[in-house]
Amino acid sequence: MSELLADNRYTGPVRLIRAAFFLSLAALFACDTNLPIAPEKSEFSETGLKFSLQSVNFDPTFIGRTDSQKIDIEYGDTLDMVLLVSVSDTLYFAVFPDSFFFTKRNKKFAATVTYTPEVPGEANLGYLRLITHGWADSARTIPDTIGADSLRLAGVGQGAYLDLEMMFIPGGSFSMGLDSAAAAASVDTRDQWGVHEVTLSSFFIGRYEVTNLQYYEFWTEVKPGHTPEDTVDIGVWPNVALEKPNFPVVGVSWEDAMAYCQWLSLRTGEHYALPTEAQWEYVATGGEGREYPWSQAGLDSSAVSDSVNPGPYANVKLGKDGYTFTAPVNSFPAGAGKFGTLNMAGNVWEWCLDWYDPDYYRSESETWVDPQGSLDPEHRLFRVVRGGSCLEDLGQARCANRAALSPGNREVNTGFRVARLP
Repeated sequence: MSELLADNRYTGPVRLIRAAFFLSLAALFACDTNLPIAPEKSEFSETGLKFSLQSVNFDPTFIGRTDSQKIDIEYGDTLDMVLLVSVSDTLYFAVFPDSFFFTKRNKKFAATVTYTPEVPGEANLGYLRLITHGWADSARTIPDTIGADSLRLAGVGQGAYLDLEMMFIPGGSFSMGLDSAAAAASVDTRDQWGVHEVTLSSFFIGRYEVTNLQYYEFWTEVKPGHTPEDTVDIGVWPNVALEKPNFPVVGVSWEDAMAYCQWLSLRTGEHYALPTEAQWEYVATGGEGREYPWSQAGLDSSAVSDSVNPGPYANVKLGKDGYTFTAPVNSFPAGAGKFGTLNMAGNVWEWCLDWYDPDYYRSESETWVDPQGSLDPEHRLFRVVRGGSCLEDLGQARCANRAALSPGNREVNTGFRVARLP
């Protein structure tokens, strides 16, 4: 439309208006109406426009992803008028469509403005420019400019914490469980007693725990049924999602975590779920029997124990790691496992898909090929959580350690990461 208006040689609409003009004159004289006819008084602005928004503030947006908002514009006069729309900074902002022709019968216009950030943490500001032209009459081919207006645009880009970073885990076999008299006799390790060979198909798993910002995006669409528990240590939801976007979400139940996976699956067309207990341990140990993700393969870690400072490796109780509670999900790269996942020891307990059965490792009916957990109806009371947290000693963060939690509980030190089928 803007190109047509700028070309003085274009005369098509002028001819149409000229014909309409003479027809209207004939009708007016037939009705014995006094001339000229004044247009209806605008109820809105000088240009006759009313905006649904006076400024556009975009939600924090992940780098590479766009956020869109719709602006409705209503025209209050009866005269024909052309609206041209543009943005001041086309690097971050875009608008569609960029023009509209208001008439007596066509008086409402909807424009979609999108924001695409390029630098995390940087506020991008701009303007949506609106210029109004009167339609050309029979005597002139250059339209008159009636007025101009603008709306403020603002957005902030987030870092790599909104989109899930999934790590490919090639399938394989590994040994789960402990096979010693001491493990069988101890209350803390009896549920880990019973060595069994597990075979897993390939899958993907999140490099990090699901973050506050990732969960916030889900929560804004499904609230209030899956609202995280407010805590003194973390803060009040949803404020904490924007104050600590790259910290792991906590205070979420197993049902909340599964609802997030279902929402993500529907949104992406992929199959997301919580990792099974076997998948989780396979990734944590690298399939090599490591006591901790950073331990030497096949050997217990003698260099790191509860009595030694684990600060460079994990966020645990009294670990001298620099955090009084949870840490950002990309913390402790020294504690990464073989597959590159972080914080599989400490920070937050992580929900797994399986029901918790303390005797599961000694099951005689399980085939141990892509196991999904115990099928015993007597043990459908608790779900498995793995990895320890910032509130427990390092010993609780061993790769083989198992713990149980009621699926409806929302604990201050419990979060989750997601898995996906290839």
